[in-house]
Amino acid sequence: MDERGGGGAGGGAAGGSGGSTTTGNNKSAAASSAAAPVDKPTVLEGVLHNIFDGLTDKEEQVRGAMQQAIVKILETHPERAAEILCDYRAQQPKMSEQTVAMLLDCIRRVVGAETPLPSSANQKLIALALQELTRSPEHVPLIQNPAQRILVAIGRSSPESCAQVMEALQEKKGPNPDGSGVPHFMLMQSLGLLATENPAGVVPHIKAILSRCQPHLGGIRQDHIKQAHAYAIGRFSEALLEEGGKTEDEDGEEKRCSTEISVAYDVLFNQWLHSREPKVCVEILQALSSMYPLLPRDRIQDQAARLVPQILALYRRSVDRNAVTQFLCSVLKTNLALNAQVLDGIIDTLITPLFDLLCVYPDYEKPQTVKGHYEVLRCFHLLAGHRPYSARIMDTLLIHLRNNSERERMKSLLILTHLLNSCAGNIENRIPALIECLKQLILSERGIKMKLTLLKTIVALAQKSHIRDKEFVWFVVRHSCRYSKPSQEYGSPEEHSNLALSCENTLYMLASTVGTLDELLKRELLNYFILLDYTDICGNLAKCLASLFAKSPHIEYDIATGEDDVSTDNNAAAEGAAAGVEDRGVSSVVKRGKVMVPGAETIYARCLALLGNQGHCIKRCSNILSFLRYYHPQVNPALEELWERRIPDLQLQINRESAYRQQLHDFVLETNEFLGGLDENFAQRLASKLADQMYLYPIQLPHSEWHLPADLSAERGMLLQAVALTLLQVTDVACIHTKIDLIVTSARQERLDKHVKHADYEKRIEPCARALGYISRQHLGLLVKKLTELAQVGGRKHSTGFFSNLHFIKDTHKELENYKSNLLVVKSFGRIMEEADPLQSLQHLDEDDTLLGFLMQQLAGHKDQTIMSAILQTLLSICNQLIATKEQLTSPLRHRKQIMETVFSIPIEAPFHDLPLLPTILKLGTDFIRIGGPDTEECVDGGVIFEIACRNFFGCAQQLKMKFDSQEEDERNSFLAKHLNESLPQLNALVRVIVELDASPATLDLIIGILETWTRDRNSEVRICASHVFNNTLEVYIKAMRIGCEAPSKFNQTGQMLGKIVPRCIDSNGTVRQVSVEILQKTLEIACIYETLTIASIDSNADWLKEIEAIKEHIITDEPKQIYNLAGDIAKIIALRISSFQYLQFCKTLLQSLRDPEQSSTIGASVVLKFFIQQKGSELFHAIPDLVRDSLLALQVCEVPRAKSGVLKALVALTKHHPKLVCAEMLNQPLPYDPHLVEYWHLVCNDPELTGLMLDIFLQLLSGAALQEGGGGQEAGTTERQKLASSQPFAIFCALHEMLPCKDIKGQLEARFADMFSMLLTSLSSYTNLAPPNATNASISPNQTQPTGKSKFGFVPNKELIKLNPCQIALETFQAFLTNLEMEQIASVLSVNAQLASSADWHSYIELLTPMAIGLGQQLQLGSPQMRHLVSSLSKYVASPHDGQRVAAVGLFSRLVPLKPTGELAATILLHLGAALSDPNAVVRGLSIQGMGYVGHLSEMEAKRYSETAISALLKGVDDPVGDCRLINIPLESMRGLSGILRALPSERIESFHVSLAIRIRPFLGNYALEMREAAIQLFGDLCEGGSSSCSSSSPTTTSSMEALKEQLLANLFPLLLHLSESEAVIVAACRGTLQRVCRLLPAPRVIEMAEQQLGGEERGVRLNYSSFVLDFVKLIAQELTEHIQDFIDSCLPQLRSQWPEVRGSAAIVIGILHNFLSERNIQTELVASKIAMLLKDEQAAVRVRAATALGYFFGDI
Repeated sequence: MDERGGGGAGGGAAGGSGGSTTTGNNKSAAASSAAAPVDKPTVLEGVLHNIFDGLTDKEEQVRGAMQQAIVKILETHPERAAEILCDYRAQQPKMSEQTVAMLLDCIRRVVGAETPLPSSANQKLIALALQELTRSPEHVPLIQNPAQRILVAIGRSSPESCAQVMEALQEKKGPNPDGSGVPHFMLMQSLGLLATENPAGVVPHIKAILSRCQPHLGGIRQDHIKQAHAYAIGRFSEALLEEGGKTEDEDGEEKRCSTEISVAYDVLFNQWLHSREPKVCVEILQALSSMYPLLPRDRIQDQAARLVPQILALYRRSVDRNAVTQFLCSVLKTNLALNAQVLDGIIDTLITPLFDLLCVYPDYEKPQTVKGHYEVLRCFHLLAGHRPYSARIMDTLLIHLRNNSERERMKSLLILTHLLNSCAGNIENRIPALIECLKQLILSERGIKMKLTLLKTIVALAQKSHIRDKEFVWFVVRHSCRYSKPSQEYGSPEEHSNLALSCENTLYMLASTVGTLDELLKRELLNYFILLDYTDICGNLAKCLASLFAKSPHIEYDIATGEDDVSTDNNAAAEGAAAGVEDRGVSSVVKRGKVMVPGAETIYARCLALLGNQGHCIKRCSNILSFLRYYHPQVNPALEELWERRIPDLQLQINRESAYRQQLHDFVLETNEFLGGLDENFAQRLASKLADQMYLYPIQLPHSEWHLPADLSAERGMLLQAVALTLLQVTDVACIHTKIDLIVTSARQERLDKHVKHADYEKRIEPCARALGYISRQHLGLLVKKLTELAQVGGRKHSTGFFSNLHFIKDTHKELENYKSNLLVVKSFGRIMEEADPLQSLQHLDEDDTLLGFLMQQLAGHKDQTIMSAILQTLLSICNQLIATKEQLTSPLRHRKQIMETVFSIPIEAPFHDLPLLPTILKLGTDFIRIGGPDTEECVDGGVIFEIACRNFFGCAQQLKMKFDSQEEDERNSFLAKHLNESLPQLNALVRVIVELDASPATLDLIIGILETWTRDRNSEVRICASHVFNNTLEVYIKAMRIGCEAPSKFNQTGQMLGKIVPRCIDSNGTVRQVSVEILQKTLEIACIYETLTIASIDSNADWLKEIEAIKEHIITDEPKQIYNLAGDIAKIIALRISSFQYLQFCKTLLQSLRDPEQSSTIGASVVLKFFIQQKGSELFHAIPDLVRDSLLALQVCEVPRAKSGVLKALVALTKHHPKLVCAEMLNQPLPYDPHLVEYWHLVCNDPELTGLMLDIFLQLLSGAALQEGGGGQEAGTTERQKLASSQPFAIFCALHEMLPCKDIKGQLEARFADMFSMLLTSLSSYTNLAPPNATNASISPNQTQPTGKSKFGFVPNKELIKLNPCQIALETFQAFLTNLEMEQIASVLSVNAQLASSADWHSYIELLTPMAIGLGQQLQLGSPQMRHLVSSLSKYVASPHDGQRVAAVGLFSRLVPLKPTGELAATILLHLGAALSDPNAVVRGLSIQGMGYVGHLSEMEAKRYSETAISALLKGVDDPVGDCRLINIPLESMRGLSGILRALPSERIESFHVSLAIRIRPFLGNYALEMREAAIQLFGDLCEGGSSSCSSSSPTTTSSMEALKEQLLANLFPLLLHLSESEAVIVAACRGTLQRVCRLLPAPRVIEMAEQQLGGEERGVRLNYSSFVLDFVKLIAQELTEHIQDFIDSCLPQLRSQWPEVRGSAAIVIGILHNFLSERNIQTELVASKIAMLLKDEQAAVRVRAATALGYFFGDI
């Protein structure tokens, strides 16, 4: 047997613990080969043939395993396996291509490994690969590609292997199968690929290969053969160039091969290049590119002039241009390196074709196009590196730049840009001419792509410091702007956007990185900054200017001699405006000589205006602020400290609109004050500069080719506000008048027509109004005069001429102008009242009420919401000034009442368009009442105002909804909610003012009377708002009420107010509840103050206040139970605090509240009524008839069940002294009980004595009664017809079902625990699968109607009774019993199985006995008297005639045994279990067997006492037929019980039967049932555990017994190991534990150690990797138990036919591993291999995979 690399290679390849075994395996294999030289090859050959056949399997995983097996066998037996593989391929000439490909892939994986194969094996595999490579004359990539990779892998592994491959390839280069005399094309492909992978190994053979190829190169006709030869020769050339570059030998291999390369070059260039196949031409051209540098030098120089035109001629053919260009580049590079002058004669003819080859629009998603583009540029770069050629190239490019074709011009720009970036030094002398040409292109070009190319060229020139002209700056800045309507003729919208973005980024890059352009950019960008056309890019201009001035704050320019700065600015603006008109050309912009730059104040004014639009241009504002920070030396160097402090604050607030606006205004004011102190004319000069820039922000934007901001209103508004703030420092009246007129005119110029909303117009003139308000700080008189004039014009009526009466003729324009004037006057007047000094503004108002009259006239005559809102805001401003100066001014505002009537006459009704006015209206009402005054005629009636306000407010709140049917409703609801939330605080403020003026009960009655209707509204939002207003009213009343002789001594409204507010305390809305509790507290406080003349909040004994505070804290919960508990607390507080004469009125009001629209409030009223009667029922004896009558009436009309229950409890509270009235009749009521009767059962349980008496009666009735009709002697679920439950016992259970959950009867249940528990436990078993009883002729309950006539069959069926489930009733009753006794652990057991009540047998019932027994043991303690009493009580049911009761009693006894009872208790339990072994019912017997199996859990003394009886019963149970009982598997339970006893008893007690037991349970190890198999495995493990304890004993009996046991161990060891591979987790866990115990009995220390480490990891959470574990584990077993290997194999052979696929596959794996360790071969070797091979055809894919892996182990090296 040949091993890889000799005998030692196999051992060296193994790792870890397998190293020593491999050496032994090699020895055994050698011995086997010597003993039987024919068998091993025969077996290996047969197996390999089977594996080869398995490569056609349909499962990919199986095919992969087959390949892995082949690889393993090839690695271990390379020579023999290679020979078999070659012979098999020869025997199967028609093998499918897929199979051949897989075989070749296996070989590739082997030869591609790091360890080389023996040369003989390589020789066979090379021959096979060559055979498959050349088998077909056509291209078959599925086979030829892996065969080629095999040759290449072998060739690159070592120099010797490379020599073998090269020799084989050269020998194979004989005639082609088609008889043409040309070698197979794949041979040349392989040689070329090998030259790429191992150039050093191939280079020595290139000369010989080329010599052989030369004779027949000219005779090749097929294109694919030409392609293969070209590929090979090209790779040979690359290898020669690579190796030649590594050595300095002048006579290197590339020199020696130059002749052969030259001959091949001639054939390829002169003959093959004419092929029509494009792929062939590409390959030939690539080969020529590599061959050309290897040609003789004299031939290169001689042919250069002729070769280049020939190459250029190739472009006219359908040949890949990239390949031609690559060849041309190689020729140019080679000739330019040798002698550039050889191209002098052809340079002109070369440049033009190259220029044509350039790609104008390279598609970067197509790599070939981009590659060709850059190859052409590379050619230009190579030529431009030679100065004479660079001049010619530049002249040609300049000519093309003046060409009419855009493509020609773009190509020229692309080449120029490339040359500027790569070799600018060679073309410097042509750059001036280039710049002049570019200036012309800048003006004339229209195409977007051309402009983008120009931009790249400009950037390249700028980086090389060649730009000094402003035309280039204009181009970049101009095209940073977007077109208003991009022309599709010149480019797509995306291309236009790309150009603008590129120019924007380029401009900033030039400003920040190219230092030579700084001064030019400063001057130009400042000019563009103040032009309208460039407003859209001012942000980027400011960013660039900030970067420029950060580097140097000064500007280098000559100031023109002229008038002043104004003329300079105007000239600069004119120049910039000329620059903005593109059609006039740049020539009108360029002015040599003086440089014109805008003044610093002009720039500052422009910046202030642009800073006003912060909302939409945050980035622009940030850039402008940064620019101003560095520009301050131009304005005034002294500004540095101020601006360094203020500008960062502005930048911090830039995202907060209001804060930013205020900071900006402060910035302007501080700057003006600072500079005004330095120059007194600065403010007036700046105001003029600001006013002069109004043209930059037109209302109607002019038509422009370039994009302008859609709305400049924010900038225009900021400019006007800046003018106003500057005027504060101006004293010139004429200037002030002019600027005021400018602001007013600007406002009136704003557009207003049918397409513009009035609200939008109001927003547009808001900056104007704010500006006028700022001016009023210093120039109030001038402004008031101006506004008065406007008011007189706007309020003037139409003429009374003839045409004025023709109403069908409307002067719409004049109406709009008047509206604009009026709105401006109103808005400005309001701003003046806010900004001006209060005393001065009110003095003007008092002296001349023209403006006030104008406001009232407009408010009364206008229905426009915009102007109405403005008027109301202005009135508010007037009120605020009046309130602020109330003490200084003696006479209040005139016409207050008239104003209020006008204001509150504004209707707030559907569709509620005027709702936004409501908060202002309410605030006005509050302020006018607060203003007051001595004149009674001018006073306002607060009650009337409040009623109108409530009607408006709550009428609107009623429209609020919680759910919406459409988006419109949602939006409408949001609109209402928003303005109502704004109105509520104003409504509270109105109430506060009314109460403070007159804090009397009459005022309180007035307000509460108005609010009462709204507090009971169905809409929760209305109730919330009304409750807040109510609470606020009482809070103000408490603070303002008068106490003394004038005040009443009693508060008669207490009972009625409390009765009305209590339902609101239990409202469904948490906010209403919380506020209502506060109202209740304040009502009691008011009553306390009136009746005791003390304030409860300062009374130290007022504990009820603390209780109410606790209620307020918890009333917001959403838990209904807690809310109703708090209702009881509320009732207690009311009962303590109100007077007795209020009791009846309070109760009657509560009963009337049961009709409340809120369900929760109705329930709360009934709860409070119940608690109140419990507290004060003894004092209501005179009112009981009325209360009972009203209560019954309330029950009839009430529709809320819980409220009915509350009223019923209140009635029971009055009749609690008569408990014997109705209990006897309850059991005769029809089932199921109606809600009133159920509620009554609950109430009965409140009396412990009565409850105890009833429980005793129930137990007595149930003790001798049959729970089912006709008795019960059969197993549940086995009768043909379902039996019925007895009527009276079932009625008792229905009553108990309602009573036992009551916590009040816990003491009674504890006293009767044993009897009750036993009765409920056995009854639950007996009720399994019982139907409810038939209906009896019981009296009809009040809620059931008597049938009007007899039915057909004489009775009316009770449909509700049929729906009852007796077992469910008993189960729930049992649960209630346990829960009441706080035995939660036992009670939870009953709810584990949801199917218990619907079970048709006792399966679910038996499952709950174990946790119930455990719960009993923990709750009662086993040794307690209570437990003994329970066992004694339950013992009476063991001999019951009813099967269900016996099952319950014996089942619970069997589950008590594991809890280790002792003494008398254990004796009693085991006595009854022993008696049940002969029970006729199989379920009872099974339960008894289970109990006997738990004897091992008892204490040592008790276990010894009962072990013999238990073992005898269990051994007998093993043979019990399984089918005798459907619920309990007696043999299974017997084996589990024996396991428990074996673990508990000492080893000497089990020696007598462990061998027979092992033999008896062995058939169960392979049982189909999962639980049986698991129990048998665990029982065998327990036997082994006991056996390990017996090993220490040396008696002859023990020794013979252990020998017999070890035979069973060895026989079961590997079956257990195989079952460990099963998918069932329980079997795996059982096998892990049992294998550990088995291994401890084996004389193999390393096996024991590994078993403990690997199999014992389950407790640590370590998952077992079976595949790797079984390999290592079996290897260890084979090493330490070598003499038993054949026995192990024999024990595994039957498992090859196992019913579990995992076991079959694992058996094959184990046999394959063990076979490696056999010291002697025998006749079974071939049989075993054939059996494993049979599994290759198994129906399970996983088995086939493992069988293939096993055969790899069988013949491989593990």
